[in-house]
Amino acid sequence: MNFSERLSPKHAMDALTQRAIGPAVRLLCQVRLVTLAFALVLALLEGAGWLGVFLVVLAAPFSFVPALNWDTRGRVYARNGILLAGDTAVAVVALLPLAGSPLMAVYAAATAALWGLFAGLRLALVMAAPLCLYQLTGYDVGWRGLVTGAAGAALTIIMTWTGTHLGRRLRRQAVQSAELATARADQAALAERLSLARDLHDTVAGDLAGLALAARGLADRLDREGAAPGTVEVARDLGTAVRAAHEHTRRALGELRDDPEGVTALVNQTARHWTERTGTPATVDVAPEVDEVAGPGRARHVRAVVTELLENVRKHAGASRVAVALSAADGAVRVVVADDGAGLGPPASGGTGLGPVPGTGPAHGGRYGMRGVRERAQLCGGDATWEPGPEGGTVVTVVLPAEPARTLAEVA
Repeated sequence: MNFSERLSPKHAMDALTQRAIGPAVRLLCQVRLVTLAFALVLALLEGAGWLGVFLVVLAAPFSFVPALNWDTRGRVYARNGILLAGDTAVAVVALLPLAGSPLMAVYAAATAALWGLFAGLRLALVMAAPLCLYQLTGYDVGWRGLVTGAAGAALTIIMTWTGTHLGRRLRRQAVQSAELATARADQAALAERLSLARDLHDTVAGDLAGLALAARGLADRLDREGAAPGTVEVARDLGTAVRAAHEHTRRALGELRDDPEGVTALVNQTARHWTERTGTPATVDVAPEVDEVAGPGRARHVRAVVTELLENVRKHAGASRVAVALSAADGAVRVVVADDGAGLGPPASGGTGLGPVPGTGPAHGGRYGMRGVRERAQLCGGDATWEPGPEGGTVVTVVLPAEPARTLAEVA
């Protein structure tokens, strides 16, 4: 590891961190702008000339632009070495019109705290070193100037540490807020599922059970009264269909009420119920680290993706076996569903930018199911691809990155 890598931020800034430190970044940028405004007034009053005015104007964009669009461009500013080096140089230049003024210490302290917020302590201290050195020589010659400069340099170092500490606290607070929101969403989802299960049990399930009994009684009565065999057969088929719908409703009720913890239990349960319903064996292979990477929020998305892909196989692939494999790498869950069915149809025109676009052939029977999988993957910040299997059939790969709150919690 070279010197530059040692000084670089330990973790790349993510969207949650960018939003968390945004208000503090804007506040410090505004403090620098106000200080520069005073510096401009001093330069004009003391006759510093156009050079002093130019130096102040040169430094202003490095505060004005981040304060204006940090929410959209903050991560670019934080990881761009050229911008960071430029801000360091301009910060030193901005101190020239403030030489000998207490405003010099204010500008240096605000700048050091700003760097500490997003650059980390080590890199921020390196960037603040020129500010400290200049302050040691920026005041009048003599012990008074030396003490004032040393105090300004010490304040700069302290504010560097303060900015770093504040950034960490804001990150932790953002993580806790995100986790609290996730917990509330999970509770709301659980309450909604239980409410839906009760409604289904009290209405649809009960009505279907009554219809199944009525259809069986109708078929028996038609048979006793000597109705045409075709009529009796239609009545029995009707009873069979109603009983199947009742069984599916009962299974849905069980899934709504039963929510096992972890991706492994959810996927195994989904595959088991699908196999029982279709008669097509579905094997499941889940890596041990998937449960930790996915978390409760992603677990629901993984189950929904697996359910949709298995339903596509049932409706359109005509497969004799299906393999479901889940693995985790680089903070993301990778879902692979492979079948030995009819395979992909002819390619369709257009695309979504998320990998190969499957056609409308027998393996998929239209694009609505695939669109739902793609949209869910996009919602999680991932992607989905369809490819022909090495021995026929179709291989679908869906990548779902871990929840941002979990990712940030691990690095905070």
